[in-house]
Amino acid sequence: MLDYLFIGAHPDDESSVVGMMLKAKNEGKKTGVVILTKGEAGGFATKNTRVEELKKAAEMMDLDVCINLDFPDAGVEFNMTTVDAIIKVLVEHKPKVVLTLHSEDYHPDHRAVSQSVDRAVFVAGLKKHMGNETWHPQQVLYVSLDQRTNPHRPDLIIDITEVYSLKEKVVSSYESQGILPFVEKHASYYGGLGGFKYGEGLYIKQPLRISTVSSLLNKSKIGR
Repeated sequence: MLDYLFIGAHPDDESSVVGMMLKAKNEGKKTGVVILTKGEAGGFATKNTRVEELKKAAEMMDLDVCINLDFPDAGVEFNMTTVDAIIKVLVEHKPKVVLTLHSEDYHPDHRAVSQSVDRAVFVAGLKKHMGNETWHPQQVLYVSLDQRTNPHRPDLIIDITEVYSLKEKVVSSYESQGILPFVEKHASYYGGLGGFKYGEGLYIKQPLRISTVSSLLNKSKIGR
């Protein structure tokens, strides 16, 4: 059973939650990443290079699970083939919290993955459909990698200041993509929204469910 599972479209999509995953590991939690494609359509690197970069990043993040499926890059569709592949992962690894891409992101693969995860989470919890192999996470959270088509501000900000230097090293694993400046910009922006030096932003579609009032207490110190 995993505590946190990120489901993305391309190797390096998980860069949006590296800080959160690193903090989770520091807290003794189990983490995983599922990437649906091997990123071969990007034009900056071969499929093999993208796969090796993902493996390197996964090792640095100390993930308990890293799965790289073989859906076509720039061709991920919201259909039952995609949904069934995600259901299989959900039932096998039973994540308590699922993180995935925002349904209003610019890249069509991101939108397809977001829709597919939502459908998979719903169907995986149906006993009449799944029999005894049902699973429903406690929470589904979303990240946005491109605000060109997503005008919304995040609902939650996580302070990643304490692990940011390691996040930079993880992101640098994607040498072929040159995404570090982009990640730095986002981390500073989200940090600023939350009053921290560096942050990561999360979106919610359903209300967060908490069992203790103390969960609402913000014990973080201002990072600036």
